[in-house]
Amino acid sequence: MLKNIVIVNDWASIEGGAANVAINSAIGLAKHYCVYLFSAVQPIDSRLKKTGVNVICIGKKDVLHDENRFRAICKGLWDNETKREFEHLLATLDPAESIIHFHTWTKALTASLYAVTAKMDFKTVITLHDFFCFCPNGGFYDYQRNEICIKRPISLACLVCNCDARSYPQKIWRSIRMKIQNRVLARNKKIYFISISALTRRICVSLINGSRKVYTVVDPVEINGNQPNKLLENDKYLFMARLSPEKGAELFCQAVTDLNLKGIVLGDGYLRKELMEKYPNIEFAGWVTGGDKQFYFKQAKAFVFTSLWYETFGLSVAEARSYGIPCIVPDACAASEQIIDGETGYIFKTGNLDSLKEAITKYENTDIQSMQNNAINNFIANDWSLTSHIKNLVQVYNEIITE
Repeated sequence: MLKNIVIVNDWASIEGGAANVAINSAIGLAKHYCVYLFSAVQPIDSRLKKTGVNVICIGKKDVLHDENRFRAICKGLWDNETKREFEHLLATLDPAESIIHFHTWTKALTASLYAVTAKMDFKTVITLHDFFCFCPNGGFYDYQRNEICIKRPISLACLVCNCDARSYPQKIWRSIRMKIQNRVLARNKKIYFISISALTRRICVSLINGSRKVYTVVDPVEINGNQPNKLLENDKYLFMARLSPEKGAELFCQAVTDLNLKGIVLGDGYLRKELMEKYPNIEFAGWVTGGDKQFYFKQAKAFVFTSLWYETFGLSVAEARSYGIPCIVPDACAASEQIIDGETGYIFKTGNLDSLKEAITKYENTDIQSMQNNAINNFIANDWSLTSHIKNLVQVYNEIITE
C-alpha cells in the first residue's frame, strides 16, 4: 500500500512550469499521504510547511548561478554530498510503500540521486516536462540555428553539432552529463515515465527501453474561475512566455507589427530590452502573476503561442482557453493538440512568419463570437484541475506500487 511520496525538484519554490506542477502536486498529495519534497535551491514555498509537506532543501545554487565555476562544472555532473542527503532520507522509508517522483534534477541536483534509487530498489517515476532524459540540451533544439533538431541523441552527428544556447564546450559538458545519467538510469530496474502530451510520448517512446512503462497525466492548469472574456470588446493579441529565442517572442512581435495590430507581451528574459527597443508599438508588461496576469488575460482578443521548439505541453495555452480565448499555435509543438484548427483557434507552420500572419488574418475575419463559443464548449475545466491531476497521479502510483 502506498504511504510515502518523495517529490524531487531542483527548486523548493515555483520558478517555472515544472516547479509549479511539482510544488502544487506535493501540496495536493499531502492531504492523503506522507509527502517529502527533496530540492536544492531556496527559498522554500511557504505553503509547503503549512500543508504538511516535509521539505529537505540542501540550500545550494543552481549550476548557472554558482559563482564558483569549477565547483559548478564538477558538482553539476555528480554530487556526492547531495547523494548522501538523499540516501539518508530514503533510508527512513520502505520501498514497498513508497514512490520517488522526479520532476527536475538537471539545474541544481544531479543524476547521482538515481544511484540511490537503484541501490535501494525504489520504484521511481519521471515526469517528462522536458527532454533531458534523452537530449543533452533538453529540448531537441538547435539553439545556434533556431530550429528543431532531429539528430539521434549522443550519436556522432549529435556530438559534433554545436547546438547549445551558450557554447560548444557547454554542449560537450552536457553530453558527458548525459552519458553519466544514462549509465545510472540503466541500473534502475523500476523506472516509470509520465508523459504530459501525445507529442512527448511519440518522441520519447522510441528512445525508452521497451520494458519501461509510459503513462500519460496532463499538467494541472491555473483555471480562470470568472466569466469568459468578452472578446468583441477587446483588440489586443496576447503572448506569454520566457523571452528567449526558442519561445518565438520576436515572431509574435513582428507579425503583430506587420499587421498593424495591438500586442501585449507577458514574460521576462534576456531578450526583453532588445525587443522593447525594436518594437516600441508592443506593450511589454514583464513577468506577471495572480491578479496582474488576470488583468492582462482579460484584455486579450486572442492568445498567440509562437514557440519554435517542440514544447512538451503548452501550459499557457490551456490557461488562455480557460478564459474562453481562442488560441493561435504552431503545428510542431504539443500545444497544437489543444486546438481544433478553424474551430477553437488556428494552427500555423512553426517558425513561419507568413503562416502566422495568415492565421491571425483568418482570425480577424472569422466569426469571433462563434469561435469563442466553440472554445468554451471544448474546454472542460475539471479535466485540467489540480484535483483531477492528483486523482490521475494517484491512480498511476497505485498501479505502480502494486505491480
